[in-house]
Amino acid sequence: MARIPVRFSKIAAAFDEAARAVSLVRQCESSGSDHSPEDLSELSDLVNSFIESDCAFETDELEGDKTALEKENENDGSSDSEGHWSDTKDKLKRLVGKNEDDKEKLKILERVAELARRNVSDMSSEGFKRRLMSGLRDYGFDAGLCKSRWEKLGRHPAGRYEYVDVNVKGTRYIIEVNLAGEFGIARPTMSYASLIEVFPTVFVGKPEEVKQMVRLMCKAMRESMKNRDMKMPPWRRHGYMQAKWFAHYKRTTDEISATNNDPKKDAATAAVGKRAVGFKELPTTSYYCRDDLVGNKSGLKIGYLSVAFNADAGIGLQS
Repeated sequence: MARIPVRFSKIAAAFDEAARAVSLVRQCESSGSDHSPEDLSELSDLVNSFIESDCAFETDELEGDKTALEKENENDGSSDSEGHWSDTKDKLKRLVGKNEDDKEKLKILERVAELARRNVSDMSSEGFKRRLMSGLRDYGFDAGLCKSRWEKLGRHPAGRYEYVDVNVKGTRYIIEVNLAGEFGIARPTMSYASLIEVFPTVFVGKPEEVKQMVRLMCKAMRESMKNRDMKMPPWRRHGYMQAKWFAHYKRTTDEISATNNDPKKDAATAAVGKRAVGFKELPTTSYYCRDDLVGNKSGLKIGYLSVAFNADAGIGLQS
């Protein structure tokens, strides 16, 4: 009888841990509007990806018990055939391609490519994605910087990620520059390396396209590493990779123009301009312990803290 790696208890535990992870993330302080998986199907997909990754982990452990002859015979199978990789490549090309019928996507692609060219030497810097988002807003797009975060789930470590999105008439597009770097692995096979070459420098796609692409690449990644007798690291498994774009996230916007470099701009106005979407400004109360001085009728100046202590002690200043 074949060994069944997934049991009902494991599935139930995965949902429990997913719910706990979302709860923990929501308690974390972060600016921006709050976004969870779009609906129950999104949450189900995310949990399933973690379950599939756990199944793959168990399968990898069983692989270590196989003889060299068994592995060699499996490597001759259709999963590693030229036709299989060619089919995978064609699917990937359709997912990351321009899609001439989607006019909005083409507009975003054009602007992102222009902004990337201006910052070609700066694309790997920490603040590049925020500047990219700000630049897109300057062009009139409803762009935001999305910060996803997830807790440890099963064998998958906790993590966080940032990406840019654009909303156009109810349709959401995910923007990535150098997306190929997210799928890099050690000692890739030639077949897997050929898939990496398919990725354009600038990627713009709908969430469903990203989801299919992640599934496709994670499967190819696993096959490549299996061929090299290497174990899949947890941060390259399907569950972890999908969480980057589909876990709970905060979306922030920068309403200040990226070209506005006026040094005399009022600091308070700048702070309002940078206020995160989804949070209402509340009045603030300042507490002064020193430096701030008050005057009395006699013209003397003392600190607020001194006034408080003097009041408690029954000591006052006479005019």
